[in-house]
Amino acid sequence: MRTAKISATSTTKSEGDTRKTYAMLRVSGDSLDPDEVTRALRIVPTIAYRKGEKYFAGERTGELVGRTGVWCLSTEGIVASDNLHHHLSHVLGLLIPGRQDIDPLLHLRAVLARRNDLRVLLSCFWHGRAGARRPAIPRSVTELLKLIPADIETDFATDSDESARRRA
Repeated sequence: MRTAKISATSTTKSEGDTRKTYAMLRVSGDSLDPDEVTRALRIVPTIAYRKGEKYFAGERTGELVGRTGVWCLSTEGIVASDNLHHHLSHVLGLLIPGRQDIDPLLHLRAVLARRNDLRVLLSCFWHGRAGARRPAIPRSVTELLKLIPADIETDFATDSDESARRRA
């Protein structure tokens, strides 16, 4: 199997138009054992917990109890780029770290096969300046995610979207 390539060409007008961007790979479900996903992908997650386990949800929220199990890796603070393609490339590199190494992807699929209530989601966040062109998700990313299978969720907005919401 060949590694999916992401074009180095950004679909934004310029990287200076981007205020914030990141991608997040999330595996969730009631039967999730986060350690299984960590071993499969060979990467420590940003946050992980089992259903019923306490976890720290942030300064404002404090400790909560997981309603379902979650394993999540965010590129926020890890990938030093405003280009969404760089964040997506980082996530894909976790699934297929080398041309001849598809083991993490295969191991993740095996975890999903054993625990059929699990869901995999790739969330893409991008916020740009007013007038900036929203990025596009490359077809190579969507095709690779079908192999897991994983869903894609996008949250793309610009400053002009925010201004319009405040006026409404």
